[in-house]
Amino acid sequence: MAETLLLPPVLASDPRFRALGQLTGRISQQDLSPLLVYLVDQVDTELLPVLAEQFHVMGDEGWLLASDERQQRALIKRAIELHRYKGTLWAVQEVFRVLGIDAELLEWWQQQPEGIPYTFSLKLWANDNWQDKNPLLSAELYHRLKCMVDEAKPVRCSYALHVGARFDQGVYLASAGQARAIRRTGGHCLPVPAKPIFQPAQLASAGCARAVLRLSMEG
Repeated sequence: MAETLLLPPVLASDPRFRALGQLTGRISQQDLSPLLVYLVDQVDTELLPVLAEQFHVMGDEGWLLASDERQQRALIKRAIELHRYKGTLWAVQEVFRVLGIDAELLEWWQQQPEGIPYTFSLKLWANDNWQDKNPLLSAELYHRLKCMVDEAKPVRCSYALHVGARFDQGVYLASAGQARAIRRTGGHCLPVPAKPIFQPAQLASAGCARAVLRLSMEG
């Protein structure tokens, strides 16, 4: 049973304050942890999309590239900082680092030969964000990565994007095959020999005789 809030005698004599004291005692016994939604590491999983919408990291702003719950929570926790530096090349590299994607960025003055001013080259290596049920590299993944770059980069900058995959551990490949052999041979068609008949043959015939009589008459 919840404890009633201790009230001064002056207030305890009033039934309204006694009811308030009882209500306060019940509230103090409630578990308030579900209300602490900004403790991102402790909030329930079903509330993560709500926080992502609030901190503007849904869709092409990073949520579609987060492959698991760990990356989703990390993206929400870094959302304020990423938005603060949005429009810088640092933000481009940092958001991909949060999402487990290695980014190699070269500004125009770092390239050999030197590139066009206000351009950059970006290589993205999709590693930790790979999901087993999906192809490692696909047109959809390339489109999402490009949209993420467009969200974070400086508006005046254009860029060249290259997407690949690399592994720090050994890759094991297995294959299975079925071999079939086709043999071609030449041949000649020969008639099927007739079997000789050793039983006597009986022949029957039927005929009909007709006669034509011609008479000559003289008068």
